[in-house]
Amino acid sequence: MQLYPTTTPMQEDMQTIRDGLSASNVAKVPELLQLPHDDVIVVLRDDSGAIIGGGIGEFDWGYLFVDTLWVADNRRGKGHGTRIMQALESYAASRGIQRAYLYTTTFQAKPLYEKLGYQVYGELRDYPRGHTLYFLWKDNLVTTNTDLEVQSPPDPDDSQLLNDGLIADVDLHVPLQFATYAIFLRDAAGLLHGGLWGYFYWNWFDLRFVWMSDSVRGQGFGKQAVQMLFAECQRRDVVGIKSDTASFQSLSFYQAQGFEVFGTLDNRPPGYTSYFIQRRFGT
Repeated sequence: MQLYPTTTPMQEDMQTIRDGLSASNVAKVPELLQLPHDDVIVVLRDDSGAIIGGGIGEFDWGYLFVDTLWVADNRRGKGHGTRIMQALESYAASRGIQRAYLYTTTFQAKPLYEKLGYQVYGELRDYPRGHTLYFLWKDNLVTTNTDLEVQSPPDPDDSQLLNDGLIADVDLHVPLQFATYAIFLRDAAGLLHGGLWGYFYWNWFDLRFVWMSDSVRGQGFGKQAVQMLFAECQRRDVVGIKSDTASFQSLSFYQAQGFEVFGTLDNRPPGYTSYFIQRRFGT
């Protein structure tokens, strides 16, 4: 067995890690299979049909995660952001989802979210450097009437347009400089037995997935992979790593590697707690 770092991971290898983690989660909490798994976008169009705003969400362990909110610069200040958020929340409520969470920075829409009833449950300073990344949540989502276009499943082209709009706005403040990074555990035949992957951006690493197959657990490969990630982060002068783990997963493992909890969400998934964790490398 050997660990291989790469900056150009193949999609099928990343999917193997993701699928392995998902299967492990379901083995521990079978109720995960009963939770809604929708992806949804809300689209705001002008009179010509062109997209001038919208939002992207996904159902995540009994929560609505609001991944993207964007309104074209010349259409702001007219309540469109509120309408988009309410439409996303309404769709989630119609599917039995009662809670939502999201991230936002000091130069984005924190006041809007707080006006809509979101509360801060954690924050990371210097994410990006000189700014703060806020983690907010909201309970008791309700259904409301909307005249906005709601797509589930989303049209990929419409989703891409919304993401491109948000990224263009963000780049005006601090360019994302987005890069994928992975470490894979392979045997002599090249068969994948585990690993981790995530994204570098804003001088942080977003650790998305960590998984080791049952056949290699307890042999220290997870710790070795995380230590290799630490070395790469320090080589790149990264401020820190963020991730999350649930109470049925591996909080003690991460804490043993120096991660600290900076926020929690109750009932994510229902009956369990999600811990949002960080590992910083500098002051």
